[in-house]
Amino acid sequence: MMQGYYAGISGIQTHQYALDVIADNLANTGTTGFRSGSTEFSDLLSATLSSTENTPTTDDIGLGVKLQTTSYSFAQGDLMQTDRYTDLALDGNGWFGTVDKEKTYFTRDGHFTFDAYQRIPGDPTSATSRLVTADGMIVTGTMLNNFTFDPAFDYGDLASNGTSGAYVINQPASSLSLSDVAAQTALEFPARLSYPAEPTTQINFLGNLGSDNSVRAMNGQVINAKNETNRIHLVYTLSATQPATGSSWDIVATAESKDGATVYDTQNGQAIFDGAGGLTSLTIPPIDNNGSPVSISLGDGFAGVVATGALPISGGAQSNGLAGGIMTGYSINSDGVILAGFSNGRESAIGRVAVYHFQNDQGLNRDGGSYFTETSNSGKPLFWRDANGNTVTGAIVRSGNLEASNARVDVGLTDMIVMQRAYQANAKTITTVDEMIQKALQMHR
Repeated sequence: MMQGYYAGISGIQTHQYALDVIADNLANTGTTGFRSGSTEFSDLLSATLSSTENTPTTDDIGLGVKLQTTSYSFAQGDLMQTDRYTDLALDGNGWFGTVDKEKTYFTRDGHFTFDAYQRIPGDPTSATSRLVTADGMIVTGTMLNNFTFDPAFDYGDLASNGTSGAYVINQPASSLSLSDVAAQTALEFPARLSYPAEPTTQINFLGNLGSDNSVRAMNGQVINAKNETNRIHLVYTLSATQPATGSSWDIVATAESKDGATVYDTQNGQAIFDGAGGLTSLTIPPIDNNGSPVSISLGDGFAGVVATGALPISGGAQSNGLAGGIMTGYSINSDGVILAGFSNGRESAIGRVAVYHFQNDQGLNRDGGSYFTETSNSGKPLFWRDANGNTVTGAIVRSGNLEASNARVDVGLTDMIVMQRAYQANAKTITTVDEMIQKALQMHR
């Protein structure tokens, strides 16, 4: 009868563990990225009353129950929208990686933010932003080193406080692949980041010079590689020698500063128009825009500059090129790629949040705070790759979302009732065995 005591005690203890797990699940229904747990039981031991060979049945008696393992549920939690683009949720399989004092943790809690600090105290050009967790751990990923520091770059505050210098994108990119798992590092971005100017290579003039002997002028805006906004100034005068039909105009082109105070280059040319005023030929070489050559076009025929008395005098210009821009903010796309946006409308990839996977997620060790660590049972973290060896995220990274706990209140309350009844039944087993022992002792007297 003493075996009944021990079986009942093991049942009480084991089901208490189960109730503890259920209580923990219910307590964390509001914890971001929480993975709920469940308990699995197994026989403790068994004893054979007698040993008889060649019988179709056995006479083993179980001696109790034990907690075999606690497993985790990796079911997808609901996605909750937030108003912060640095909040990330994984819609699918995978883990974010974080580092604290050289120890790596893995989590589904994507409540991240950018911190700010200066590598050199008091030097605003050394300011950087790191993607970190709410408790200060560094989020890991791959950096795209496609920017370099230009100490002479005017970030917009040179006139106000005499500060110059910024990092300039030297190779714009729309995406990037994750490097090897062991090469993942802190996602750290310069706070003063700029997009380079796209210098003007061609300027197209349009308008009407008229037919009378008057000096005409046209201006057009151009950008050079130094991010200077300058202008091309054209002066037209009737040539000394005119064709039999139509007209010929001498052109003096100057590349100069926007205010006209500095002249960078001067070129001469000639434009010839037919009797109707359409352009038939133009001879003028490219002009130097303070280091950036620019081709000058007056169009062709009646598409561009004309010379006719039938239309009002006019002038204008169109040019390619784009002024450089300063960073306006970051965004994160569905692959976890971090994009920097700039004031000139351009953007460039600069880093990518790593999404890790394991051969056996159940082998991970729970470390508190929605964090897990690798073990020999989970295997090393890895990246999924396709047949061509390209990195596959394995999940959609949802910016502006957080993943809710996957613990279900309805399941937890139901399991609690079941475990409570089992606990009570095991307690009843102990009291029943106790009564039987008391009865046996009374019989001895």
